[in-house]
Amino acid sequence: MNNDVIEHEVMDVVANQNHQAAHSVMVMEQWGNGETYNEERWIERGRQAVRQTMEGMFELGRALIILKEHTQHGRFMEIVKSQFGIGHNETARLIAATQRFATPQMQKAAPKLMDLGKSKLLELLVEEDVTLIGLAEGEEVNGMTLDDVDRMTVRELRAALRESRETAEAKDKVIADKNKKVDELAEKLEKSKKTVKEPDAADVGSELAMRLTSLEVGIRSQVSRLKEMFEQMNAHTEAHGIDHRAKMVGTINQIILDCETCARLSRCRKMRRRTICRSG
Repeated sequence: MNNDVIEHEVMDVVANQNHQAAHSVMVMEQWGNGETYNEERWIERGRQAVRQTMEGMFELGRALIILKEHTQHGRFMEIVKSQFGIGHNETARLIAATQRFATPQMQKAAPKLMDLGKSKLLELLVEEDVTLIGLAEGEEVNGMTLDDVDRMTVRELRAALRESRETAEAKDKVIADKNKKVDELAEKLEKSKKTVKEPDAADVGSELAMRLTSLEVGIRSQVSRLKEMFEQMNAHTEAHGIDHRAKMVGTINQIILDCETCARLSRCRKMRRRTICRSG
């Protein structure tokens, strides 16, 4: 009985394999010019097709730029809609993408970025050139690598880029608000200087404290960016074997040295004032 069951299972497996083989032959006859299926070969052909599509996109972008520079706006949009079947927004994005990739640095980064496909590439155009070049060279930018972007859907990439922009804008807003308050206090202080009455010591103290707070926020914001830069440099080290540790340690040591120098100068000035007061 067991032998009968095993024999039946083997026959099912063989039948399934034969069915899959026959299906593969049928598919390859229809779509693969009768070739034998090979996954790696067809993945590479797919990548080549993506690159050719991207190259065609840039060729269309060049054509749009040339036509735009030689025709009036109304005539240009008429040609774009009737001959190419694309709208105003897509036309603008194609022209912008073509212009962005006209520089030598971006042309060098283009092959790897083009493998991402048209939709993701157009989403990435909101980033600076240095960001795109860093991605192409294997660096981690805004918490993402090129492989991360490749695995994302277009919607996920759009959301990640939006979150990154909103975080940066929030930091900038905090600094701007602090600076605005400092400017307001400075304006009040300047007005008080023009009066006969001496400025109120409490107001001066508040203004100085606000200036220090603003300076602190700015410095801490810049220091927080060191983490992102160090992460990018570590990723670059892992990818290319270039050791950045000496530069990173030197940067931190220099910052510490500058802070210690400021503290020493402050103590020296305080001691000098005490000496003058005693002499008087």
